[in-house]
Amino acid sequence: MATFRHALLPLLLTLVTACAGKTPAPGKHAFAQAGPLPAASEIGLIRSEIVLAALGHLDAPYRYGGFDAAGLDCSALVQRAHLQAGLNHVPRTTAEQARAARRVPQHRIQPGDVLFFAARGNRIDHVGVFIGDGRFIHAPNARSQVRIEPLASTYWKPRLRKAGHFFE
Repeated sequence: MATFRHALLPLLLTLVTACAGKTPAPGKHAFAQAGPLPAASEIGLIRSEIVLAALGHLDAPYRYGGFDAAGLDCSALVQRAHLQAGLNHVPRTTAEQARAARRVPQHRIQPGDVLFFAARGNRIDHVGVFIGDGRFIHAPNARSQVRIEPLASTYWKPRLRKAGHFFE
């Protein structure tokens, strides 16, 4: 299964690049700084870039507080995916991300949106990136690696507290 996922990623990158034309340089999106709202087509491109960047970390080891190839935690995965997509204003911790994200109704989530969960108790303490088709990618815990899971699972669905994004 891991071989299939790793073979799929270059194909997805090729398709997004071919459909999108020239990819803006990181940090160069009109909305990375204060200014006018981006066109819908640019938001769609950014959403694709966020998803592809997150998928690029698939199977990376989990490391609390980590932010690089040696390992990363859930909020680092979200922050890195956004940085790689050119959005440099995403906070580092899950709590900060939950406060900063612009809320999206759960029935309107789209690929590239972030999902916030209360995995232990009622406080938001976990975050992942929605990749579409009812699935999200996240760095679950120290006993695991970055992986994809169904949002409708009996574990994650009741723990979902907020969906949002960091643009607009």
